[in-house]
Amino acid sequence: MLSASSSRTSARWGAKTLVRVGMLGAVAFALMYAEFNLPYFPVFLQYDPGDVPTVIGGFAMGPLAGAAIALVKGIIFLLSGKDEAGFLGTAANLACSLAFVLVAAVVYARVHSRRGALLGLGAGLVSMVAVMAVLNYFVFLPAYGIPPAAIPATLKTVTLFNLVKGTINSLITFAVYKKVSPLLHG
Repeated sequence: MLSASSSRTSARWGAKTLVRVGMLGAVAFALMYAEFNLPYFPVFLQYDPGDVPTVIGGFAMGPLAGAAIALVKGIIFLLSGKDEAGFLGTAANLACSLAFVLVAAVVYARVHSRRGALLGLGAGLVSMVAVMAVLNYFVFLPAYGIPPAAIPATLKTVTLFNLVKGTINSLITFAVYKKVSPLLHG
């Protein structure tokens, strides 16, 4: 059953929403260039704040808009040639973004308050970490050529990294959402 908030959101899909989705997707992609290594993690795991605009868009315009922003970011990422892992890296990034933004935005749409934002970010974080743990174990790590014996240790490191990455993105989103949301509503 759709809530009143989500039905209002879907009714707003017009030229303005499409432009906002495209712009936030481009901003999310641009923020991917701000990547850096976090201490204590292997160099192949790099943090970037590219999911912040997806969640901001998901909060402001609904879960489908957040997913569309993640998709725009992923398409630009793939077409740019920036990802050394090609399609596989883009697929992992997109799965991670979608697991985070869809859950966070659905919760926020149902509990549209400061508390709802915190609950949404927490639920999105848990969803992202869980979904990526499963996908990394069964799909991504084997596809990257990680030997079966090394998958459990690698999975532990990658899962901890996803937890840290999601926490940082949640904190940034929570800190800036109310400041930038008027730009997306007005």
